[in-house]
Amino acid sequence: MKIKNLCFIFLPLLFITQHKAIAQQRTMTLTLEETIRLAQEQSIDAMRVRQTFLRDYWNFRSHRAELLPSLNLQAGIANFARNQIPLQDAITGNIYYRPNYNMSNSAILSIDQRIVATGGMLSLSSSLSRIDQYNPHRISYMSQPVTLSYIQPLFSYNSLKWARMIEPERYELAKREYLESMENVTIRAVGLFYQLALAKMSYDIAVDNYRNTRTMYDIARRRHEQTATVTRSELLQLELNLTNDSLSIATRSNSYLAQRMAFQSFLGYNERMEISPDVPETVPDISIDADFVYGKAMENGTFRRNQEITRLMSESAVAQARANRGISVSANANFGLSNSGATLPATYSNLRDQTVFGLSLRVPIMDWGMGRGRVKMAEAQQKISLSQLDQARIDFEQNVYLDVMRFNAQRTQLLMARRANDIAIESYELAMQDFVDGKISVRDLNSAQSEKDRANMNYITEMSNFWNYYYNLRKLTLYDFMTGTDIWAEFEKLLE
Repeated sequence: MKIKNLCFIFLPLLFITQHKAIAQQRTMTLTLEETIRLAQEQSIDAMRVRQTFLRDYWNFRSHRAELLPSLNLQAGIANFARNQIPLQDAITGNIYYRPNYNMSNSAILSIDQRIVATGGMLSLSSSLSRIDQYNPHRISYMSQPVTLSYIQPLFSYNSLKWARMIEPERYELAKREYLESMENVTIRAVGLFYQLALAKMSYDIAVDNYRNTRTMYDIARRRHEQTATVTRSELLQLELNLTNDSLSIATRSNSYLAQRMAFQSFLGYNERMEISPDVPETVPDISIDADFVYGKAMENGTFRRNQEITRLMSESAVAQARANRGISVSANANFGLSNSGATLPATYSNLRDQTVFGLSLRVPIMDWGMGRGRVKMAEAQQKISLSQLDQARIDFEQNVYLDVMRFNAQRTQLLMARRANDIAIESYELAMQDFVDGKISVRDLNSAQSEKDRANMNYITEMSNFWNYYYNLRKLTLYDFMTGTDIWAEFEKLLE
């Protein structure tokens, strides 16, 4: 019996002492609000969300740059050639190979502007080229000081026009995806916070149960030896409970430690920090209207913008298929001044007008219905997309109403769970006193302990569910129901 008693005393104490020693360096107690703030400021998930937004921002900046004039320089420098080239005699038509020994240099400076409305390209350029012919040495220049050119595709797909409609929507979507992703970080933080709270409560319950069972066992053993009011079977049951409680401390200690490590890793702390959750005692008294939530979700969330982008993309695909099916025409116009000469000043004097204009076209005479088939495929896909959008909107609305219903019901469940927890704790305390007074059996005491443990865990679980439902509604609507304001971010600071 003495060896058993020593095991009952020192084995649980070993795990309790070990658990305290692991986290002896630094300690921190975090509330739920502090946990959310740290998660959004320094977690790896939050940093990944910010980098994703920056990627989307620079993609939008690239689109905007396409709409602005661009200054370009093209140059061919020191193009040296010493070879044989074929030349055709103008009179006889015979082809002879003649030695070629020269070097050419050229440069073109141009300002280019794409025209969104028409899909054309307008360019203003200036160019200069020089050829050095060797053996004998001779230099010649060719200049085009001013050239205005315009290229206009006709009856073709205008990708820039569609991009101008789609890309701003994508950027607005990226902003709201950033906000929703940060709410996902919050939801994960809430989940880990309450998982840690459950693990800590489970460990604390195991320690309290061991201490209480140890006290009851000592009382029962004395009563069994002195008054025989406790049977041998009841004493063995308490001894079994004591053994199980000892094993439970070891198991739950490891689970608590693992959960704490996961929580701290998420927040960016190493194992030298011990973070303890400060579980809130109350929850806000909030009742949410489903119609209001649906309206906010459509106004602030990503759902409507995703649908709009899908609709525009399907229309763009149909327009592209129709443009590629028919006649393809391109008009080219070039107006400017040019001259050539043996010296650079002579090249820029007595400039001559140059005008180039032309049309190029492509007419599909026989394509075996390929173009028509592509149009029909695009139109069919558009109809499928539109029907999917209608179904998605119906499902979205139903899910909104279900989420609101669950949230409104959850607060009632939480209040009931808290009341059940208070009753179970009080019942267990009374049961221990009744056992000491010899009024109840070990079985009744075990039942009260089990009810107390179950009520404790259920209360924390229901509170976790409450906050999970709440922050899911925040993510859905990008709206803070406590302050009554829309959720937004200072995106300019993210770009610094």
